[in-house]
Order: sequence, then C-alpha cells, then structure tokens
Amino acid sequence: MKIVAVDLHQVVVPMKPDTVHSAGVEDPLCAPDPITGRRLNFWEFSKWIVELRADNGLIGLGEPRRGDLEEPLRQYADLIVGRSLIELPIGNLPLPHGDDYESYIIYEAYEMAWLDLLGQHLGVPVHHLLGGKRIGRVPIDYWMGRASVEDTFRRAQLARELGFRGVKMKCVLADPIAARVAAVREAAPDFSIVLDPNERFEDLEGARRVARQLERFEQVVFESPVPQERLDWYVQLRRQIPQQIALHLTSLTQLLPALRLEAADYYNLLGPLVEFSQWARLAQAAGCPTWRGTGMDLGIRDMSSVHAAAAAGCILPSDIIGHLLREDDLIAEPIPFSEGALLVPDTPGLGVTLDREALEKYRIS
Repeated sequence: MKIVAVDLHQVVVPMKPDTVHSAGVEDPLCAPDPITGRRLNFWEFSKWIVELRADNGLIGLGEPRRGDLEEPLRQYADLIVGRSLIELPIGNLPLPHGDDYESYIIYEAYEMAWLDLLGQHLGVPVHHLLGGKRIGRVPIDYWMGRASVEDTFRRAQLARELGFRGVKMKCVLADPIAARVAAVREAAPDFSIVLDPNERFEDLEGARRVARQLERFEQVVFESPVPQERLDWYVQLRRQIPQQIALHLTSLTQLLPALRLEAADYYNLLGPLVEFSQWARLAQAAGCPTWRGTGMDLGIRDMSSVHAAAAAGCILPSDIIGHLLREDDLIAEPIPFSEGALLVPDTPGLGVTLDREALEKYRIS
C-alpha cells in the first residue's frame, strides 16, 4: 500500500447558538493563530479535513486543530505522498514534529489519517493500533463558555436531560463563579464540575479566594487555575485548597517535571495519538488519572480522541463534545452517545465516513 495523493478541505463550521458565552461576553478562548498570529473567536477559525489516498482505493481521514494551516499542511503532504507502508512506522512517521504546537498539530492530522487508512487496510480499529482498547465507553462532560448564572442553570438542566453527568465551564476571576457552581448544583445535584479559567485565577491568592468561595461544594476541579510555568504554585495549592487540580499539558517535557513534583491530581493531555496514549498511561502509572484534551473539534478528530482515550484508559470525563456543539460534525453517522459516555467502535480504522454534502455546505473556497 502506497500514499498516492492528499486532498485538503478548508471549512468553517459555526457553533450552535447558546453554547459558548452568554450575551455580552467577548472572550476568544484561544491563543493567536500559531502560523499567522491572527486573533479570532475559536469558532471563526478554519477547520481542515485531510484525505490520505492510497493506491488500493482506501482513504484515511485526518483533522488538525483549528487555524491558518494551509501552508504547513501542504508542505507535509509533499513529504508523505509516494511513501509505502514499510516507510510509515506507527508512532514515528517521517514527518517533522516536536513539542511546539505549530508542528505537532500538523503531524497529528497526518498520523490520524494514516492510522485510519492502516486500520482499514488491516481490518482493525485505530485503538488496536494504539495498544488496544482498555475501556469501551469514554465518559465526556458537557461544556459551556463564560455564562450568566441564569444561563448556567438552564444549560446544566439541558445537560442533565441529555444524559450528561458533569460539566466543564470556562471562567475568569471576576466572574460570579460561586453562584454559577450553585446554579449547576441546583439544576443537576450530582454533576461533577471542572472550572477552567485558562490560568486566569492569576496567582495563588486569586486561586485561594475562589477555593474559599466554593468550600461547601464537592466534586469541583480546578483546571489550570494559575500560570502553568509556576509548578511551585501548583504544589502549594494542592496543600492549601480542598479542590482537586488538573494541569492541561501538550508534551512529555511538560508532563515529566509536573509528575516529579506531584503538581496536580489529574492531567488533561493533548498531543499526537500515539504519544498521547503513552503519556496518559505514564501519568496513570504515577497515580494521576487523565482525560483527552480537545478543542471543540469536528467528528473526525473527536472520533480519533475516542480511540485514543479508550486505548489510554481515560476514566475521567473528556471534553470530546465539539461534534455535538458545532452546527455539523461533517461525518455521515454521529458518534454513539449513551449515559454520559461515547461508545468506542470496533469497526476498521476510525469508523467514520466523511459527509460530503455537509463538507460542501461549509467549505471555504
């Protein structure tokens, strides 16, 4: 089997109404684009679909994270076209990538497409190629941006009705955090809650202040509450506050020192599929449960995260929910969801097919 062509498709798929922030809140929730430096709301950036075509007629699907990625995607396409199976070892594709976000998000898209293609060729699911399925159901949380107390209550009610068992909420130090947590508990008393300020509790005192406001609530996790380069702050916070703490990391060089210092209870990990699965199992061996990090993605990347989380044994709820909160997931059949979890497929490859009608609807010329 040899790669004979790469097709790239650029799309913009909006979020469904009433899923991110409440009216009046302006917060892009993403860093400037890694390639061009543009600053937009995350749902305004392009998403990309990669089709990896083989000489046997099979097509592997990949989806990088959002961004102005056309130039690096085409550069990597030139490097992989013409390669045969023996030249494409799992976990070490002949494509440049490192710890930096700019390179690994492109590598990940091609790795994803190759694993999908290889799985179809061999007749095995992607999680088999990642070391085997450790769990058959991947728990996921509902998700919302920075919302008013009223909107938080209403969305938590909806999440409970849909079958979710927890929620992840974006916030900043100045938000009515305690009132929002109380609203979730009123709407869904048994929900777990992850508060994700993207490091914007600012410092130790800011994080401690929020922790004091929430002392009466159980099952509340702080994800990346303060700047993550200050692992010493995380070590102190774990000793000083009752809430459990998660770090959101994207490389092994970030994970190892955090594990050595016991800086967090949990880890939200990103990264290429093979490496993520290895890092997650390492964290779990150190006594730290993990979940798979995502970025409000479409169906292809979300399904790849289901396979990766299943192979890694991620028992904590991941936020693999973009396919539910975007207007369309661009896959023909939805990812099965039941009782707060996504069901792990055993069909060859990723187990998804591209919805070409939806692709044309959201395509950017």
